[in-house]
Amino acid sequence: MKHTLLFLYLLSVVACSKSDNVAPANALMGTWRLSTYCKPGTSTCTTVNVPSDKGVFVTFDYDGKFNEFYENTKPADYSFLGCGSGGYKIEGNNVRIMALCMSSMNGKQMPVVSINATQLVLNPFGTGEYIFVR
Repeated sequence: MKHTLLFLYLLSVVACSKSDNVAPANALMGTWRLSTYCKPGTSTCTTVNVPSDKGVFVTFDYDGKFNEFYENTKPADYSFLGCGSGGYKIEGNNVRIMALCMSSMNGKQMPVVSINATQLVLNPFGTGEYIFVR
């Protein structure tokens, strides 16, 4: 009887210990559209809204691949990185993007300010936020 009670207790502890929170890596997966960003300046930044007829997209997949692509615009107009494809890694509360045009093979570590099911906020340059939506 003691073994049965112990087994039931351990089973309930394991079943209840599973977190309902989405892991940041899983929350990051998918395609995100840049909606606004803070264009870096000398000491401050200027908030830029990406028009609805323009598209700046980033994709994070389960295999650690990153892609950036555009619709009705050029990377020079409303770019996030302007680099195209590459890879990424989750490092604590940061995402490290290693894209083709970067000068370092280590890529760039970007703080994830916040993430939920519909919004991703990054601070890639330390002077302002890049807000992406699903």
